[in-house]
Amino acid sequence: MKAIFVLLTCLISFQVWSVNSAGEVPANEVYLLDLLKKVQEDRASQVLLEDERKRLYKRDLKEVKSQLADAQDTLKSAKTEAKKLKGQFDENEEDLAELEEELTQNLGNLGEMFGVVRQVSQDVGAIQENSILSLISQQDATLLNTLSKSKALPKISELEQLWFILQGHMTKQSMLVKQNVNVINQQGVTEEMTVGFVGPFVALTENGFLSFDAGTQSLFEMSSQPSVSMAASDYFAATGYEGLTLDPTRGTLLAIDSQSPGYLDRLKQGGPVGYIIVLLAVAGFVYGLYLLIEKLQMSNRVNDQLENVDKPDTNNPLGRIISVYANEREQKDLEILEMKLDEAVIKEMPAIEKGLSLIKLLAAVAPLLGLLGTVTGMIATFQSITVFGTSDPKLMASGISQALITTVLGLVAAIPLLFIHNVVTSRSKALVQILDQQAAGLIAKQAQRDA
Repeated sequence: MKAIFVLLTCLISFQVWSVNSAGEVPANEVYLLDLLKKVQEDRASQVLLEDERKRLYKRDLKEVKSQLADAQDTLKSAKTEAKKLKGQFDENEEDLAELEEELTQNLGNLGEMFGVVRQVSQDVGAIQENSILSLISQQDATLLNTLSKSKALPKISELEQLWFILQGHMTKQSMLVKQNVNVINQQGVTEEMTVGFVGPFVALTENGFLSFDAGTQSLFEMSSQPSVSMAASDYFAATGYEGLTLDPTRGTLLAIDSQSPGYLDRLKQGGPVGYIIVLLAVAGFVYGLYLLIEKLQMSNRVNDQLENVDKPDTNNPLGRIISVYANEREQKDLEILEMKLDEAVIKEMPAIEKGLSLIKLLAAVAPLLGLLGTVTGMIATFQSITVFGTSDPKLMASGISQALITTVLGLVAAIPLLFIHNVVTSRSKALVQILDQQAAGLIAKQAQRDA
């Protein structure tokens, strides 16, 4: 830049010399003068800009140094504060360790008591929530919830309140009261009924026992009453002391008993085959009793005839045989008389043995029908397995119940029928034996007379 400035200065001096010597200025020299002027102006502006740039640089440098000094002061203060806080933290750690050790020493047996209080609070809260007594005696569960979830030692006042709650809970175990409460009947309608509460064990009305749902805090009428449901009506009708069935499981055993099927329910499980077996069993049993009575009456008449052999009565088999002998005893041929008496005995056999084959048939058919029901029940079970699989045993219960119930019904029908058949058969054989003996005796008597 300086070399250019020197060169331009020399040229200008030369041009000035040319003007002075010649007395006139050339055109190109005018251009150089303008250029020199412009260069001088640019130089002046650049000097100004350079001065301004130096001034701004010095100002910014001063500000940066000031900020750096402030940051260094801040860092120094922060380090001092951190050192102070670290010392305070270490002191707090030591104090905390000493306090924890002191707390452990002071707790002693209180720590065990704290655990017992929490456990008791949880147990009592759960019992009250699932008890039917919650319907007639609402307990404030706030304290129990607080003690069961607290992580601090309970206060003396809280322990006293817990004691009062436990004492009240034990007292209510022996409560026997009647009170009007809302009950959901079998149609699903809520109505107010007089309900008897026997401690936390059972709730009952005049119609029977009730079931309690802890989730909804509601009483329901059972769809089917247990076998001891008659005790409920006796309890409400009693004016003094009356026996009552209690369920120590608070409804579980009564629910199981109510779901146990009765005799009619068992019969329904047998299906059509079961009804047929029962019908045949009843018909065979009644008919067997009729035959037994008939044979007993016939036996009594025969016994009466044995006492009066000389006076034959045609209302009994023996009397008719004796009448044949009386009519044919004049026969000289003993063989003809024997055949006449044998013919009379044979004529009496159908009446004496009447119905025995039918009872025997029914006794044999009943187990076969039971086997038929077993087969049909197993077929229904396998069809259920085919359609629904084995995921739910209740779907197979109907077919299995039919299979087993029909087998039981067949055996129950066959056993008494066999006993009746045996009794009636023995009475018939006894009558036939008496007739044979008396016929043989009459022939012997006739043979002795002819001799």
